[in-house]
Amino acid sequence: MDFEKLKQWMEVAQKYQAGDFWNHVFDKETAKKFMQDMKSEENVEQARRTTESVEFPPVDIFVLDTQIVILIEIPGIDKRDIQLKVSGVNLTIKGISRLPFKPDTTLKNERVYGEFERAIELPEPTDGNPIRARYNYGLLVITYHRKIEPEEIVIIE
Repeated sequence: MDFEKLKQWMEVAQKYQAGDFWNHVFDKETAKKFMQDMKSEENVEQARRTTESVEFPPVDIFVLDTQIVILIEIPGIDKRDIQLKVSGVNLTIKGISRLPFKPDTTLKNERVYGEFERAIELPEPTDGNPIRARYNYGLLVITYHRKIEPEEIVIIE
């Protein structure tokens, strides 16, 4: 149920009801529980929207004087299950996150399992050869040298 629509309906209904109409509809405990449930539903919906908007795996990109550094957080994944491809300004990471055992029952599941793929736009192009990737403690560190080209003067005709 949409909380805002319910509030609007309650405001309209209050205009047309005199006295303690709402006290007869809800006792105070029921009204309090109802309002808490509505707030809880809003929090669940907000959390769902937040987790849907987060891309996996999380990526940080830094520009240094002479190189580009990309940090990709992928804990618990064997480096043999990770594949990197680079083309110009596009870096693609692809892999699979496996559960190390088969559970009988899942009580809570916040981690992502299964195949994943993410395309990352690099701030500067690279041809792939000088790119280096190191995987250590769940952090994939990718570096490549910047192609610093001198400015060219453009002649206006």
